[in-house]
Amino acid sequence: MRRTLILLAAGLVLAGPFVLGYRLSAGSRATTPVAIPSVVDEVRSALADRYFRPVPERVLELRSVNQMISALRDPYTAYLTPPDYRLVRQETASTYTGIGISVLPSRHGYVVVSLPRGPAQRAGVHVGDTIVRIGGRAAGKLSMTHALTRILGPRGTTVHLVVVRSGHTLDFRVRRELIQAPVVQARLLSYAGERWGDVRLSGFRVGAAVVVGREVRRLERQGARGFVLDLRQNPGGLLDQAVAVSSLFLDRGVVVSLAGRHEPRKVLRAVGGVATRLPLVVLVDRFSTSSAEIVAAALRDHHRATLIGERTFGKAVVQTIDLLHNGAALELTVARYYTPSGADISHVGVAPQIHAVDNEHTTQDEALATALRVLARPVG
Repeated sequence: MRRTLILLAAGLVLAGPFVLGYRLSAGSRATTPVAIPSVVDEVRSALADRYFRPVPERVLELRSVNQMISALRDPYTAYLTPPDYRLVRQETASTYTGIGISVLPSRHGYVVVSLPRGPAQRAGVHVGDTIVRIGGRAAGKLSMTHALTRILGPRGTTVHLVVVRSGHTLDFRVRRELIQAPVVQARLLSYAGERWGDVRLSGFRVGAAVVVGREVRRLERQGARGFVLDLRQNPGGLLDQAVAVSSLFLDRGVVVSLAGRHEPRKVLRAVGGVATRLPLVVLVDRFSTSSAEIVAAALRDHHRATLIGERTFGKAVVQTIDLLHNGAALELTVARYYTPSGADISHVGVAPQIHAVDNEHTTQDEALATALRVLARPVG
């Protein structure tokens, strides 16, 4: 069987731009009949041979796929039925049918980390809300991908969300719409008599690095004296895009290392094609996740950028998605990743060099203002 792998280093985006990168493994067509393994056997074999940490025998001996996956207590590993897998694959497009919301796992469900203009925002959902029920199901009992498939759906239909905000429980019925999913927003800002480039990257989707590079070069031609790379509320995405974005600012050096129980350590380095050598600040917050954390740590560890904001989320694992014989798919955590300095940021995140937080109750973006002050200060 030909197997499709989808390599992620992201906090999955629910009802948002869920971007998949494909790699087809080499294979040949069998010339003699081959016994097709059961789905349970396929999943059991994958867990035993490729899961990023040891799987206890008692888990592998369970008799159903759902039992085995539930026993892992891993929100990023999931079995996707064929309809669920088809639904998830629709998220490769620049537009999608959803409610415009990105989330990350929390103790009691999923916390809203990004809320672009769209139906969820209009309905009254806020960044920082914790979704505890989705369509009548307890959110804390759903994997991230299963939560995704319950939020997505046909245009014009509604999804019922129950959220907790500052101790209060709120109900929302949000109508799904066609959502545009911009990845990069870039502009010139004036500060201290100079022009500065502000590039906001909302997700590491296919082609993100190409767009970032194009915008950085354009702003430099227009007179930018330095850049702010804004990775706040960025839930991550494709690992190769994290390496490619880092390479826009690094001409050499380690970007990230991967290691799993069944995989030798793999070092990914900057691939060349630097877009600018001007001064750089990277903005992060507690919702900057996975691929965003890879870029932030790489640019900080190589002393290429000053990191400003809050300590990041701390998701340091990588998933693949394998097609199974029955048309379903297995999303599987296969490795941890480490920063260039060798740090494991799981559950601790990447620490900024300067702490700064935007006050949502003011019209000024205080964190961005801090970044501009750092760029404009004299060197030496």
